[in-house]
Amino acid sequence: MGVEGSMVDAAVGWLVQSILGSLLTDKLEAWALEVGLAGDARRLKREMRGVEAVLAAARGRGFGAGNETLARSMEELRKLLYDAEDVLDELDYYRLRQIQQGDAAAAATSTNGSGASSASAASSTWPLVWNARDSFTSWASKSTDFVMTHAGRKRKRGEENPAEDIIVPLKNKHDMSRRINEIASQLSIITPKEGLVSIKAPTTSVPVEQKVYGRDIDRDKIVHLLINGKSNDLQVLPVVGSGGIGKTTLARFVYRNQRITDHFDLQMWVCVSNNFEEMRLTHEMLEHIDKGRQDFYKISSFNVLQELLMDNIRNKRFLLVVDDMWEDKDMNRWNRFLAPLKCSEVTGCMILATTRSPSVAKIIGTLSMLELEGLDDDDFWLLFKSCAFGDD
Repeated sequence: MGVEGSMVDAAVGWLVQSILGSLLTDKLEAWALEVGLAGDARRLKREMRGVEAVLAAARGRGFGAGNETLARSMEELRKLLYDAEDVLDELDYYRLRQIQQGDAAAAATSTNGSGASSASAASSTWPLVWNARDSFTSWASKSTDFVMTHAGRKRKRGEENPAEDIIVPLKNKHDMSRRINEIASQLSIITPKEGLVSIKAPTTSVPVEQKVYGRDIDRDKIVHLLINGKSNDLQVLPVVGSGGIGKTTLARFVYRNQRITDHFDLQMWVCVSNNFEEMRLTHEMLEHIDKGRQDFYKISSFNVLQELLMDNIRNKRFLLVVDDMWEDKDMNRWNRFLAPLKCSEVTGCMILATTRSPSVAKIIGTLSMLELEGLDDDDFWLLFKSCAFGDD
């Protein structure tokens, strides 16, 4: 198991570096921008950087008895990375074909006699690329079973994409975008959830940052949506972004805002992470309602807990932050969790949920999701200077 684990670890690491190498290529990045896929490519690159960091943290951990979760997650990760590589190969294929077609068209209009040789060179570019790649993977396949499988996938893709069957990239743009985003979402979910890194520590609403940079506009937008909700139904506003981008920091920024504390009768904060357990979360909400009472955890009946929660929020306009919510195959648990919260008789009750997964946001959200992007260059520079040299 140790040798096998090392081989899988090395194979995954090799795939990560290969994919990042493709994503960091200026030519592919420029072409992705040209066809409208730059945002998707950037998101995949961010997730791949995260995978790279996680692999560095997990390096050296055994795959033997007691760590089967890590072995399973490595296998799942390897499959996702294959899919990512397939999409990038397809993108690069179309890019090279576009170059070839452009060269051929230029050669056809040339009148100086050099056009024929240019067209000939252009028409031979793609076969040379595939032949070179096949030669390399054929050689590499003699080293390990992993690379043999990888080479087979490459050859199969070459056979399925003959030169005469060219599709204009824009026709496949939406499909490629969907595939890239699905892969990025799965990478953000599976990497920590399946045990490659330790379970994240629970978050709280207590600020840990002396100052928040570059989030004033996002904060004001969320605050406006939360305090202007007039619906009789419980509303859920999802905030979506990749790991480490600042979702929890922004949620704290909103939670502590004076307009929020003035508007809501009750504020509650629960951290879900990868353990959506209704009993625990209900206990924590009840503790927010009655902070002086410490015996809620002695109540073992989920029904009693929900009745207590229902009675205590009935006449209160509340804001609940559900931080760091992960994919859950049984969304009935989410519905059970919400059941007593929907019994408030006051309008404008709101839930602010943070998640890495757009698919989670679509399932739980009643309002349009807010997609959190990275800081712009100026704000990032201010944050960097503060971290490096202090606010003075």
